Amino acid sequence: MDAISIIVVDDEPVVCAAYARVLEGQGHKVRRASDAYACRAALKAEPADIVLLDLQLPGIDGLAYAAELRASGDIGVIVITSRAEFSVRVTALDQGADDYLIKPVDPGELAARVRSLARRRNIRRGRVYGFAGWRIDQARRAVTGPAGQDGRLTRGEFDLLSLLLEANGKVVSRDALGEVIGRGGAASDLRSVDALVSRLRRKLMTDDDTALIVTVPGFGYRLEGSVKDG
Repeated sequence: MDAISIIVVDDEPVVCAAYARVLEGQGHKVRRASDAYACRAALKAEPADIVLLDLQLPGIDGLAYAAELRASGDIGVIVITSRAEFSVRVTALDQGADDYLIKPVDPGELAARVRSLARRRNIRRGRVYGFAGWRIDQARRAVTGPAGQDGRLTRGEFDLLSLLLEANGKVVSRDALGEVIGRGGAASDLRSVDALVSRLRRKLMTDDDTALIVTVPGFGYRLEGSVKDG
């Protein structure tokens, strides 16, 4: 995997230095920012692939800045915070975070989460898929139906569909799908994956009521039919 450009946003210099040491050791380019204002300036000077974002920042709070980052373009956001409340985690993911880690973070896990997010972002870059009359443009994050209709998908639905398209008919586990949408692991989170698949399945239903997403009991899901370059 190519080097990833990362900005660490945390008002504790020791924390920034620790994350930078781990990620630079993996060959990535790391810049540091003490708050949202400094991160804005860093992004204006040079784009980044991923932002590691603390929630408890001076000035603009991390949750608000996560939403700003998501609205500003296709940049990966991993929240790293001491706030373990489930409600905060849900809000952060809804605001645009791709992943959520609770401090203290194991260095190996941090590196793995960055690699995982980078892989998921690479899936989306540039490819256009054709599937069962649907056209899915990864770069524009646009979905067009067989009759030319705009297929409006949520961010989670689009990311989940992206992984199923990349698998091209092979089974994808619920755990893998959970990882892609920033969830996974706990039984309640996997049920969220099931609910997301159910919504996506309804949106992709054909005229003859054929379900294009097939359940593989005890493992996960796969697409029914062949995937082509669009």
